[in-house]
Amino acid sequence: MGRMIRIVSLYAMSTFDTSPMIATRRPAVADARAIPSLRNNFAWTFVSNMFYAGCQWGMLSAIAKLGNPTIVGEFTLGLAISAPVFMFSNLQLRAVQATDVQAECRFADYFTLRLLTTLLGLIVIVALLPFAAASSAVGLAILLVAVSKSVECMSDVIAGLLQREERLKLVSISLIIRGCGSVLAFSLTFAYFRNLALSIAAMSGVWLAVVLFYDVPNAKALIGHGDGFFRFDARELWRLILLGLPLGWVATFGSLNANIPRYFLQHYLGLAEQGIYASLAYLIVAINLVVGALSVSVTTRLARLFAEGNHKQFVQLLTKLSMLGVLIAAVGVPSTFLVGRPLLTLLYRSEYADHVGLLALLVGTAGINTIGAFLFCGVTAARSFRVQAPVYFVQMVVGVAGTALLVPRWGMIGAGVGLLLSAMTIVLGGVWALRRVVKAELR
Repeated sequence: MGRMIRIVSLYAMSTFDTSPMIATRRPAVADARAIPSLRNNFAWTFVSNMFYAGCQWGMLSAIAKLGNPTIVGEFTLGLAISAPVFMFSNLQLRAVQATDVQAECRFADYFTLRLLTTLLGLIVIVALLPFAAASSAVGLAILLVAVSKSVECMSDVIAGLLQREERLKLVSISLIIRGCGSVLAFSLTFAYFRNLALSIAAMSGVWLAVVLFYDVPNAKALIGHGDGFFRFDARELWRLILLGLPLGWVATFGSLNANIPRYFLQHYLGLAEQGIYASLAYLIVAINLVVGALSVSVTTRLARLFAEGNHKQFVQLLTKLSMLGVLIAAVGVPSTFLVGRPLLTLLYRSEYADHVGLLALLVGTAGINTIGAFLFCGVTAARSFRVQAPVYFVQMVVGVAGTALLVPRWGMIGAGVGLLLSAMTIVLGGVWALRRVVKAELR
């Protein structure tokens, strides 16, 4: 798995030039330094995302080794329930902000709307607790995970400002600090108290400190002293809601699709099996973070290419990025069968190592998902938001139908196959959406 990630990252680095591709008009900001190169931005984003993923896995591994699969299931269930709600309430404002290369909206508008929608998402989670929690302990874990996600949302909207100005080094440093602090606070608390709720609370405290003492000062430096964080302009907020709403649905459908297997596994097989599946699926996060780092690094640049009418370079860059998915599947699946069993035994326990076939299936699915992710990265860069929601809805329907039919028959393998079917759907939809966007622009 480690060798595969190195190959993937080297391919990703080779797709980038060391200097900005084009010169475009920049919005006026306090910091007027030269725009960092794509390669530099990717390197910082990739390293920080990999470090953060390792820290997140460290927390999961601490629960698996010091606790049991049931506690792992409680933690991952909290994530599975909270994620779709916050994915919708966030309206993917970071993507909207990062592609707002003409600075049509002020940062205060984005920050105020994100704060309001995050509070709404937290209220929804509280309302869902009686239906989602089988016990008070599970309910408390879900609530505290939701609180931690709320803190993360406020960091994310500041990251959107920095991403638009291509200051991804600052975003990366924030992520590294959060990752290091959270894994230490969480793991040490869990090792001492063996209490999941206290561990999540400790992690949330670290994240809040990073937002207040690192992210906020960085945002102030960019927006200057003449602008603030809050601005309640009802007309502007409503315009942003309408702009981000399709992406909110896209994020919700995508998150539900990723978490649907966990819901069915818990229903049919219980928390322990769901915990094992989630632990294996988390290893794929390393691949997803390479893809995420590339997407974050290239979105604003793609948006400028499209806005300038440079469709040839726009399509060429997307083609290079999409080929990364083929590389992941071709290298990752054989590698998993070679090293999967000892790797799973080392990282978790021996009972996890009996599911190498499922891990290989998840790696192959990640490769196909990578192609779809970059296709829709291009669609987002073109600021074509509404066309995406129907595709992601169809993907979710395919995932639900496949998982509902296959989990009762094949267990965890059935969950993986359902995820594979939905990944194939998103690639087909991505090709259709991107062709439609480019053709509409050329008319």
